[in-house]
Amino acid sequence: MGKIRVAFQGAQGAHTSIAISKAFPDKDVEPVSYPTYEMAFEAVENRECDYAVIPMENSMQGSIHSNYYLLARKFLYIVNEVYVPIHYSLIGLPDAKIEEISLVIAHPGALDVCMGYVESMPGKPNIETVYDSAGSVEMLLNFSNPETAMIGSKSIAEFHQLAILDENIEDDLNNITRYNVFSREPVNPGPEGKTTLVFTTHHRPGALLNAMKVFADRNLDLTKIESRPLPDQPFEYMFYADVSGPISDPIVKEAIDELEHYHAPWIRVLGSYISIKN
Repeated sequence: MGKIRVAFQGAQGAHTSIAISKAFPDKDVEPVSYPTYEMAFEAVENRECDYAVIPMENSMQGSIHSNYYLLARKFLYIVNEVYVPIHYSLIGLPDAKIEEISLVIAHPGALDVCMGYVESMPGKPNIETVYDSAGSVEMLLNFSNPETAMIGSKSIAEFHQLAILDENIEDDLNNITRYNVFSREPVNPGPEGKTTLVFTTHHRPGALLNAMKVFADRNLDLTKIESRPLPDQPFEYMFYADVSGPISDPIVKEAIDELEHYHAPWIRVLGSYISIKN
């Protein structure tokens, strides 16, 4: 097999780069950066790339809801899942000094988990928020000011030859992000896989309870269920669920078939896959 092109959002060297390496060990991979998550999805749909690696949930901040909406709209399949410990560094220009930093640039999510550290910095710096790590790097390089720093991964500093002023600056070291790997075609992960689906229910009492009962009746574990508002339909919802077991398991398929036929006006199986937590 030749080089694998993997779409992602953000800057080379950011935490998603670690997720890509974990998802494709010992493979010849070409990571391809896109400005938005939607463009990364579309790169796979349009055959510009073979896969996309997208963050879906953080252990401290919860689900990335915008990406769940994309998952429902795009016709791609989850084929893998990896977990990446998230550690942040304070990054500056080569001649920067922590005690002289007067401005810190950060993505809001990174800032949330590093706020205690930023507030304890000796210079009591101002804060500028940006969309992603790529924006942080661009702003830091454009300012070209040793009194400016950014929050990002250690690897992003190394990739751009920036100085690591301090490491592991997050307020809680147990910070993990779950990434999904997306492809145009589904895979069969074997008996150890799990299945993700999205569905709606009828708008009547007990509808969700009856939908969940198809799994409970078959002793299938729902490891996650989350509701999201339906776009353009106020106070109606779609549900994302993770089921223990692959769609190739006859019991899992039977449960999903019953859900579709009796309880779910709309349903999509988003993929069966292996979850890599180590």
